[in-house]
Amino acid sequence: MPNKPNHTPSFDLTLLPPAQQQFTILSDTHYMLDCGDAPLEFASRRKQSQRAGAALHLAAQLDSDFTVHLGDLIQEYPDTPDFEAALDKALHQLEASGLKPQLVAGNHDVGDKADPTMPSHPVTAEILAQYHRRFGPSWYSFSNGPSHYIILNTQIMNTPLGVEQRAWLETELQKHDAKRLFVFLHLPPYLWDPAEPHLGHYDNLGQPDRTWLLQLLSLHRVERLFAGHVHFAFCDRLGSLQYTIVPSTSFTRPGFGHLFTSAPAPEQGRDDAPKLGFYLCRVFDDRSDLHLIRTAGETDFTATQLITRTPAALQGAALALTLTHPLCPTAEVPLAWPSVIRQRVRNDYPLLAVQEIGATSVRVPWTDIEDTLQRERLQYLRGAGIAVQAFVPFDDALDLHHLLDHYPDCADRWEVQTAGEPMPDTTCLDLLADCSRRTPLSLSTIVPGERIAGKQHPRTRLGFRLQELATLNELLTDRELILESALCRIDAEDDPWTTVQRFTALPPLSHIRRVDWLLTLPSRDDNAHARLAAEALFATALLPDTQLYVDPILDLDRTMDIAHGVLDGLCNPRPIFHALRCLNTLLYAHRKAWVPEEREEKGVRILVLRSKEHVLELLLPEEPVGWTSASQRIYDLAAGTVAVDTDKVLIAGPSLVYS
Repeated sequence: MPNKPNHTPSFDLTLLPPAQQQFTILSDTHYMLDCGDAPLEFASRRKQSQRAGAALHLAAQLDSDFTVHLGDLIQEYPDTPDFEAALDKALHQLEASGLKPQLVAGNHDVGDKADPTMPSHPVTAEILAQYHRRFGPSWYSFSNGPSHYIILNTQIMNTPLGVEQRAWLETELQKHDAKRLFVFLHLPPYLWDPAEPHLGHYDNLGQPDRTWLLQLLSLHRVERLFAGHVHFAFCDRLGSLQYTIVPSTSFTRPGFGHLFTSAPAPEQGRDDAPKLGFYLCRVFDDRSDLHLIRTAGETDFTATQLITRTPAALQGAALALTLTHPLCPTAEVPLAWPSVIRQRVRNDYPLLAVQEIGATSVRVPWTDIEDTLQRERLQYLRGAGIAVQAFVPFDDALDLHHLLDHYPDCADRWEVQTAGEPMPDTTCLDLLADCSRRTPLSLSTIVPGERIAGKQHPRTRLGFRLQELATLNELLTDRELILESALCRIDAEDDPWTTVQRFTALPPLSHIRRVDWLLTLPSRDDNAHARLAAEALFATALLPDTQLYVDPILDLDRTMDIAHGVLDGLCNPRPIFHALRCLNTLLYAHRKAWVPEEREEKGVRILVLRSKEHVLELLLPEEPVGWTSASQRIYDLAAGTVAVDTDKVLIAGPSLVYS
């Protein structure tokens, strides 16, 4: 492994489970020569070399067994006058970072795919030979422990130059069929599905080699396939093959901004900096986990970033989400350069965010189970360790058996919502008793007519109130019916910490196995949301096996009630996202029988969880305040960073002190 810089580590991985091995994947760094004062089409081009350098230095500080660069080291093309000069400087930048990555050949490194509509020349035998002389073969493999890793050159597929590689890959996969297999490309095989058109499509691999490759990888049970080129993140699953398209560290691509309902990101969508970053992959006996390292276009990293667990390593954690928006919106990128056809694409950012935040469950309307695309993407989440709870309003005509018959094993739990009145009537109780033999059931409620200050029209309440739970339990007791869960709401004006403690003081609910909680974000105050959600999640540590469902997942900006979500309209994280992501892992890693306390210090409200061995203190400042952290760890939750044994830190949002 490369030597690491001798300063404060840039990453804290102490809360992660031990892995067999780990490796880093980055892509499309696009070093660009300094053009001085010359006019540029996009101002962010002046930043991309610095962004790339910072990301490379950051990646070098991860304790990885190896790194793979998925191609496009430079901005120039092989047929441009400055190609060699740019490549020299890019390699110098790479060497200065301390990284020695395995390299994949990209279109900026060797030339475009074999398609006469592409913006630059296809690979020639001369350019390919030059690349091989400088870097070695553009298709090769290596082993590390129980896994085997294969690098391919997609730019020569579907050409005579790719014949040797094709024969080599078939032999290589056969030879290492008993190992866990990982494959790395530059061009993605596809964006929407394996049958999408390729001629005129800038972002996929052509035929017939696309079909040949995917069938071959499936035949040999390849575990993961990584590709770059697109500068956006996408993902899919083909059988057991997990397919990931890795974002760029340097800039995003215009065109894909049509995936979002908000206004475009800066520079026509080319400078959507929060989406920039790279991946850390950690390999275990039974799975491999991906962690997105967000660089967000920054060029100076001084704080230590907390790397948090994936849902597969958080089973039993409380954090969950209600999907107010579809998990998988879709769009067609218009016919615009560099493609000459429309490109059908999914917006995978909500799905990726659900995994990154560490949610272990999502609530969705039953219509998502009926919708083919949404159902498929929900099954993707289930494969990643995220349970699906489908909710459906009750009326006398509800045929839940029909849903269970038509969509078997498509949801982990079904939630029936009483409508109009909170308590279930006899017909509803009959349905619950009948269907509870087939599937775990949850109960919630839809109650219109709630008066809200400042609103012209009454609003609709979702979820039970605390004081209604005892009556519900009595009804269930009379019917000798035990529910998996009931959903109780935390109102915006309520104090989650106090609400949960009031719940723990209630008599036991004999016929409700657990109570889950609904938290709806009430405003456009990001700091207030981060404090509210952190308090609610912290409070759930007092309850075994509960779930806290937070919504909206995305901003509501054109509805009767507007509010910021966990993600903004471009599907980029708001402060609450990182606050929940970090606190969820911290609470899971320090699971104890806690005793709650509360105090105030320096004008800051402090919630405390105390056990015999540990103390967790949640600081909820409304204004920035200095805090001493000697012999303690202070986690700035919204920033996703940690300070250890420093004299003083500035606390500007919800923070956790561990001692």
